[in-house]
Amino acid sequence: MGWAKFAFANPPQNYNPNFWYEVTNADDYIPGVDDPEDFDDTLRYAIEEISGPRNIKVLVNGTITLKSQLSMDDQSYVKITGEYATGIGPTIIGDEFRIKDCNNIVLRYMRFRSRENATHHCARSLLILGEDEGCNDVIVDHCSIGASRDDNISVYGKLCRVTVQNCIIGGGMIGFSRAGIGSGSTSAHVHERLTYCRNLITNTSDRQLLFFGPGRVDFFNNIVSINKSAMQLGAETGTYGPQINIIKNHFRTANAFTRGAYFEDPIRAKVVASPIGPGNQELPVSSNGFSIHLNGNLYRKYNVVEQTYEDPYENQWDLTYDLNNHEGHEDPPPGEANFPTDFQKVGAWDMPSDTILNAVDVEAHVLANAGCQLPTSQPTWDDYDSILVESAMIDDGSKPNRVFPDTEPDNDGFPGTPALTYPAHNATGVSTSVTLSWIQSDETDDYEVFLDTNIFPTTSIGVTSNTQIQASNLQANTLYRWRIVARDSCENTSGTQSREFTTE
Repeated sequence: MGWAKFAFANPPQNYNPNFWYEVTNADDYIPGVDDPEDFDDTLRYAIEEISGPRNIKVLVNGTITLKSQLSMDDQSYVKITGEYATGIGPTIIGDEFRIKDCNNIVLRYMRFRSRENATHHCARSLLILGEDEGCNDVIVDHCSIGASRDDNISVYGKLCRVTVQNCIIGGGMIGFSRAGIGSGSTSAHVHERLTYCRNLITNTSDRQLLFFGPGRVDFFNNIVSINKSAMQLGAETGTYGPQINIIKNHFRTANAFTRGAYFEDPIRAKVVASPIGPGNQELPVSSNGFSIHLNGNLYRKYNVVEQTYEDPYENQWDLTYDLNNHEGHEDPPPGEANFPTDFQKVGAWDMPSDTILNAVDVEAHVLANAGCQLPTSQPTWDDYDSILVESAMIDDGSKPNRVFPDTEPDNDGFPGTPALTYPAHNATGVSTSVTLSWIQSDETDDYEVFLDTNIFPTTSIGVTSNTQIQASNLQANTLYRWRIVARDSCENTSGTQSREFTTE
């Protein structure tokens, strides 16, 4: 469906639709370390070592644990599917799966869950990235995308004709995990044609979808449930936000009030009068007039006082919320300011001809069909998706459940502070060649160690992923001070206070 429905419509002559490269081995290897020829039946080999148009049949039942990011770069006309597996099918964990600057790519019946030990701190479970040449004609169908440290799915950059459909997108590994980025970046361009349809987007502690690129987006027949904020619109290029159809979706509020979440209407933006500049998240009125079309959406807003759901809004524009009015609210205010009607487009943007269900029928269809249920005689979800679906199924008068982790100090997305252990503070008689030691901190990729005679040490003596480092050739009978900065791969840091010692 959607803008990418014609992917593979005109394949090159060297594409053989009847030839399948089979992946039967769940192992992975490290490029540049292991010999790829020893792993010619693995998914990494099929993606990174085989070239040209091809079909990849993933027959693995169970997890494929990546040892590093798996990236398909600058390739065209490749289908990857797990639909022919005879059991539960494949689940890719351990690191990010990326599609970069590719054309005519189809992913079907796959599960992408990078989990907490990905090599890159902000790894997505699935990243579709247009960076240089751009990413065009990509379909993600009947997949499960979740369990990431950051965005479960990111569709980002220079894009044209991308469809994400019939998927379950949700859950997270840390407290601020998110469902995904719909579009964005300052490299995004007006040729975007993105379709999100018939997905269950659920169970994230923070926000879910962002649409910050300047192109066309169609968002229809999705269930959006259990979140702190559902959808945000903006203009990351500084001027133009999306030209977007939001049609016949089923939005719900979260069971998150007791955890400090703020119940708000599902479509938010921070509205400004005129462009501010690239890299911001505001939506300027002056350059985005008549850009947002809303029609037929159902919003079930939970009333925390009455402990029940309010009647759906009759006016579709009431689903919008100007984020400028968000500041300072800890409890739901009596009313919320809608977007200015300058943004409102009465008729829909032109879009591909697809069957669009009424919002009241979306719940039953999506909960029955979304996700990686292999087309066997008895299709079923795995345990992870079953929990997400069960948590999203609610009866009148009850609140949906959420199953993602709460934000705690050890899973808040930032490095903890290491504890310095040796030398002890104010120690004397320390060797002029000493091993500095500390206790490992959570969510940390490496440590930068600073040591000199200043009150606040600024001389770096090295970076290490270990919990000790050697300091040599120190001056005798000298007072030294040292400190450590814990870092992650997203450039977040946490620093210790300085401690001092005197050499012998």
